[in-house]
Amino acid sequence: MAKILVVDDDVTSVAIMRKVLEDSGHDVVSVSSGKAALDRITKFKFDVMVTDFNMPGMTGIDLTKEVLDKEQDIIVILITAFFTIKSVVEAVKLGAFDYLTKPINKEELKLTVERGLEKLQLVNENLILKKKVEKANPESESPGYLTSSKKLKKILKDVDKAAKSDSVILITGENGTGKEVLANYIYKKSHRSEQPFVVINCAAIPSQLLESELFGHARGSFTGAIKDHKGYFEVANNGTLFLDEIGDLEPLLQVKLLRVLQEKEFSRVGDTRIITTNVRVIAATNRVLKDLIADNKFREDLYYRLNVFEFHLPSLKERPEDIMFYFEKFVKDFAVANKKNIKKIEERVIKVLKTYHWPGNIRELKNIAERVTILCETGTITYDLLPLNLRESSAREVDIEPDIFGDNFSSNYNKSKDDFIRRFDLDFITKHLSKHSGNVEATAKAINFHPVSLRQKIKKLGIKPSEFKSQK
Repeated sequence: MAKILVVDDDVTSVAIMRKVLEDSGHDVVSVSSGKAALDRITKFKFDVMVTDFNMPGMTGIDLTKEVLDKEQDIIVILITAFFTIKSVVEAVKLGAFDYLTKPINKEELKLTVERGLEKLQLVNENLILKKKVEKANPESESPGYLTSSKKLKKILKDVDKAAKSDSVILITGENGTGKEVLANYIYKKSHRSEQPFVVINCAAIPSQLLESELFGHARGSFTGAIKDHKGYFEVANNGTLFLDEIGDLEPLLQVKLLRVLQEKEFSRVGDTRIITTNVRVIAATNRVLKDLIADNKFREDLYYRLNVFEFHLPSLKERPEDIMFYFEKFVKDFAVANKKNIKKIEERVIKVLKTYHWPGNIRELKNIAERVTILCETGTITYDLLPLNLRESSAREVDIEPDIFGDNFSSNYNKSKDDFIRRFDLDFITKHLSKHSGNVEATAKAINFHPVSLRQKIKKLGIKPSEFKSQK
């Protein structure tokens, strides 16, 4: 849907054009003079202007010139019964998109407006690409939201229904639970899937800059604003805007966002003109918004406007069946990317993964899967490949019986002995390095080992003492 301004002093022509354009789903405003058109454009933002060439007081050429001086990206279509080659050339030089002749051909009018809007959409898409180029990842590329959790599958049934609507959706959950992945899934399931999907992290951008990024600004509205700037609510029109970390939004921006959600309109910073938008908003937060409301840090009316549909993503520890489901998937993906042949995961590793509390949720699990896949040289993911914090945490929580060989032990005596000694060295040294915050000299003294020999062994084992600096 586009906002179109029709300018013509011929009542019959206006009636015909209004009907054709409104039947095509557009919002149409009509005026009978160039002066009235300029007044409207000063107050409201239009996507397309269809104007008569010959009008009393101000010609279509004069109007086109003034309008394009104010609004460079508006699509101007001139229409008249008295075109000359000279006037056509002049109109095109000024920046008019096209011209039509009277009597008006309804199909030709529709097609010309559609072509103009396609050009406008292409310009906006290019602006989005300049603003933000999103890196594709396996989860967002997936046609479905992958999970083996019964709890989450039940939630997804309602998500599928909500995705097909235009309603605002609020996604809550801890960091790393996959809120952006779910937002992307909703977008791909919606009827807007061919339109832009733009991600904004409200906590990562300073509030003054965020206001400009979301709503745009007018030239001269602040120091450094040397030209008009379109915000995401404008360039992503008809698409989907994902506002991550919505709980960190400043109070002033909460008011402006509330207006957009209620009225579907906004103004650029430093401009009084009203711009309409048809953006679908999906918001997400890892904070408890009701607590923020109680502390007067979040507007209650905005909260109720946002949570038409609220979906809470449980943490990884609340859906244990997803731990190995995701881990195996990530290992497979990283094995392909790194040209590794991973055949097996040691039972001891599985036990550790299932008992760990996963404060970083799926994001932490994915990082560990990447690490062990890259370090693996034998085709089996073994216990010693896991990061120290994971091994120590799990050892405290459960009684893990020492398995000196693991699942992949060799029948060769010397090789098995070497593997056992390597594991002992790795566990013993990392444990004591952790106790001494990565200080090699202090560690060597504590374990009665020569510092030079210890440094050589640390290097051979691939241990990085700097990783233990912050540990107590």
